[in-house]
Amino acid sequence: MDVYVPDHYRVLGVAVAADASAIKDAYRKLSRVYHPDRHGGSARATTCFQYISSAHVELSDPLRRLNYDRQLLLRDPLRMVEDPRAAQALDVLDLVVRRIKRRPEALPGADRGRDLRVRHEVSFELAALGGTALVAVSYDSVCGTCRGQGTTEPARNPVCHVCQGKGTVKHGLRRTNDECGFCAGRGAVLLANCPDCSGRGIARIEQQIGVAVPPRATAGLVLRARGMGETPALGTQPGDLVVELAVAPHPILAIDGDDLVAAVPITWLQAIAGGTVSVPTLEGIERLTLPADLGGRRELRVVGRGMLRADGSRGALRVRLELDVPRTLSEADCAIVRDLHANWGDGAFAAVSDYARRLAQCAPKSP
Repeated sequence: MDVYVPDHYRVLGVAVAADASAIKDAYRKLSRVYHPDRHGGSARATTCFQYISSAHVELSDPLRRLNYDRQLLLRDPLRMVEDPRAAQALDVLDLVVRRIKRRPEALPGADRGRDLRVRHEVSFELAALGGTALVAVSYDSVCGTCRGQGTTEPARNPVCHVCQGKGTVKHGLRRTNDECGFCAGRGAVLLANCPDCSGRGIARIEQQIGVAVPPRATAGLVLRARGMGETPALGTQPGDLVVELAVAPHPILAIDGDDLVAAVPITWLQAIAGGTVSVPTLEGIERLTLPADLGGRRELRVVGRGMLRADGSRGALRVRLELDVPRTLSEADCAIVRDLHANWGDGAFAAVSDYARRLAQCAPKSP
């Protein structure tokens, strides 16, 4: 619907045939009601006062008023008649024409708020086990202070004298029904604004909304929280919150089917004598005891620490042990290692001994 800027006579609330005295009295009366200084500089009061001042300037000068009346006669001839029966007759005629043409009135659609679409990153652990993600959103919604009315003091807002509280004004021979520009379509002139929404009836909302994340969620999964989107006006249906998931990679853990795999470095001493290592799990860091007889094993399996299955059970955590070879040994350190190796002998190393045995089988046979 277009916004209709009312004519000067309707702004001042006087008849087209009103004399200069009536126009002056109407201006003074309305100025006392709508002057911005009386309403803390209200934006609507300022607009209304500008309409009133412009109408007074135009109609108080005889020459200007004559020119304006000519323009008004061309734009809206019915205004010069000042007979409500003529307006009613045109309304009836317009209704008959619509029925003859079988042009149905537009049915009001079900107003619905806009969906909020955000991309939200969750941790690797939350995506694996599922849970609730707190999604930060910022959107427009009905002001909770004034409940969308734009004011908490309705008694201070006078009924619009231009549209008689309807919020719309019919004008022209075609009886165009447009939004009243004097009251912005409210039917009452908003002079006492709501302190939280400044009279808009809509406030900016910033909050965190809990969204349920299913187990084993992957990047790109789209989740929808019903009714958590924008609410454009009181009584309208709110939109939804649509969340596209992004999953932060884990610095150590990787998924392999139902299992989790972690590559954990160990020292020579731990490989020989055992000890403990810190291993990440979906529940946090845990200490894993290495057996003293680790030998050549390169992987340990921890049952029930993997991915969640459909039946509620969980896979295993596979810890792959990687021997960390020293890279910064000095010559003195190397000498110590050589002495230690000499004391151990090759027989202390099972793999070396087995390799030597198989190598001996490859030697050429003497004739």
